[in-house]
Amino acid sequence: MSTAKTFKKGEYLFKDGDKITGLLLIQSGGVTLGLTRNKKMVEIAQLGSSQVLGEQSLLGATTFNVSAIATVETKVLEVPIDIFKQAIEGLPQPIKIFIKSLNERLKNANADVRAGKLEKDSSPAPEEQIARIFGTVFHCARQKGVKDEKNQGRITVDWLSMKQYAQRVFGDSPKRMEQAICVLVKLKIAQFEMGRPPDDPEGAEQIMKVHFFDLAIVESFFEFYQYHYFKNGKSEILKPEENVILLLNHLVKLGETVPIDRFGLVTLDYTKVSEYFKAEARITLLPDHFSRLENKGIFAKRATRADGSVVLQYELKEYKTTSYIWRMLREIEKWNERGFVDLTEEDSKPKKKTDGSSCPACSAELATGSKFCSDCGLKIAA
Repeated sequence: MSTAKTFKKGEYLFKDGDKITGLLLIQSGGVTLGLTRNKKMVEIAQLGSSQVLGEQSLLGATTFNVSAIATVETKVLEVPIDIFKQAIEGLPQPIKIFIKSLNERLKNANADVRAGKLEKDSSPAPEEQIARIFGTVFHCARQKGVKDEKNQGRITVDWLSMKQYAQRVFGDSPKRMEQAICVLVKLKIAQFEMGRPPDDPEGAEQIMKVHFFDLAIVESFFEFYQYHYFKNGKSEILKPEENVILLLNHLVKLGETVPIDRFGLVTLDYTKVSEYFKAEARITLLPDHFSRLENKGIFAKRATRADGSVVLQYELKEYKTTSYIWRMLREIEKWNERGFVDLTEEDSKPKKKTDGSSCPACSAELATGSKFCSDCGLKIAA
């Protein structure tokens, strides 16, 4: 008895090692086949409608040797293996030999592809390719996009033209470029315009256009990544840290409340900044917080005025751009772990497992068994 199933985007059809209970015929949607290695999804293949999963069971396999994830809403029809085996057994012997030969060749070909993918970094966004991926997005948008006269900085690109240009000029995968743009959409730097193609007005909605709101951020990102990835000893700058991102985002929020001087700097009363962090983020500002920003290449100046008050000064535009860069790096990490960019995920700070204790310096909750406070860096006594 065949069974119809629907899988949402990001849902597993099956995982590596799961028992094969039937052959899966993809009726609509798309599926990524891959393996998880070092928290990264190594993509083996992309499948679409009218393709079959689980065919290795016809050669005696009992479990799946890869994982399958729906890249969009996907409908499949599961057919019991016995039905296929009975149909094959009823065929003439020469045809049975022919089918077995094809299956053996397919098995060997899949093994070769799998081995080749695992030998190199075949994650959706390999580290050495990240700058090129987003550079491709930037240059394709600049070349094929149309500027909006009413909204300065906004560029609209026909998606089909952009894909074709990326393939022809840069040799890049449309699927990879789409996922890279999803990172920008998630951070509200871009937006998809959906619609139905004129030649298929009754079909499913597709991406028709892409609206870019600030390509300068994309350019800053791939130039930043390219520079630091190939610069010895600077790879740590490319590792996003949740607490540092949180600190920077709050400073951006504070900076937007005061005027910017002719040098692009904002000046804030340090006491008020400390009070804000304690009230809004439950963080007691310490010199270590600014040291961690400096380790990431972000600097702030603290100065004492004639009346004894202390002020904090920094360049707001640099802070905003760096905030986007770090958030993009974080989303790329998630993309590599999952194999796709989840546009439905809410941007929230991950919760820590705690035992109810808090840091004596900044009052932040302490993770169970932690030796140092993740917010202020204080060493915790045993």
